[in-house]
Formats: sequence, structure tokens, C-alpha cells
Amino acid sequence: MKKMLLGAVGLSAVLASCGSVTVDDSLGIRSQYQLSTDVTDVNTGRVLKQGTYVICDNKNTNVELNVSWTAGTSAINLLAYGEYYGEGKYLANYKLNSAAPGSAALTFTVGAFTAPQSIIVNPVTTVNVKGYTRLAAQAVDLQGNTGSVQQSSYVLPVVDCL
Repeated sequence: MKKMLLGAVGLSAVLASCGSVTVDDSLGIRSQYQLSTDVTDVNTGRVLKQGTYVICDNKNTNVELNVSWTAGTSAINLLAYGEYYGEGKYLANYKLNSAAPGSAALTFTVGAFTAPQSIIVNPVTTVNVKGYTRLAAQAVDLQGNTGSVQQSSYVLPVVDCL
């Protein structure tokens, strides 16, 4: 009985050290660029409202993702996924100063011409949409093992900016 109890305690310690991350969608995702007017996607008829945050395909774009992590998380991988085809791209790795639980708004850069999907914005109110990008986070534990990818429910249009 004592061996089983010790084994259960040991397993609990191992599981607690794994770490995990959660994307906090309550504040949305922000970028340094926003649409200055409503535009319409000519392929779907979807209206992108004035003020919608976008990734500029032809410029480096700083984006912000809110995440929370559990104890045992030593770093967080930041990723981007194409909305339609699901192709993923590694963007950055944030080392945490402590393996304690916490939360933060992580800012990182999506390089020019690197977003998994793109759309083109013309100086008129109609756009040709090729796709959208979804941001994600992945925990890395103290041993370097990666957890499951946690995607945001928000998608960012990718546009050519003037």
C-alpha cells in the first residue's frame, strides 16, 4: 500500500512539472495595423469592419497574444496557422524567468511575406481574400518537451499595406 501511495505521489509530481499553456481570447488579438475603413471580401462577401486588426503581408507586423501558463512551463512557442488549410509556422520562443504559473500579453513579430495565408487590400472598399491567420501558443516544460498547441479562436486577415 505504501509503495502504491509513493508511486501516486511521484506521478503527481511528474505531471505537475509538465507545464501547459492556455490562450486567453477574452481581450482578442491585437496588431500594430488596423483597417481604416470597412472592406468586403469579394470571394465570400464577408465584411471586415473598420478597426479590424490585420497582419501586413508586405511588412513586419507586431502582434500580441494573451496567454496563461501552469507551473512547470519554462518557455512558450508562438505559432501561426492558416485558417483554411491549417498549415503552421513557428514564429518565436519566449523563455520564462520562472517555472511558476503566470500570464502575460506576449508581443512578437510576423515577418514580411511569412504569414501562412494572405489577402490583398486595394485602395477601394473591396478586397480579394486568399485566407486568414490564426495565432497559437505551445508550452515547453523544464525538460524541453512540448505540449499541445492551443489556438486562438480569433483570425487575423493578412493584407498588403500601403
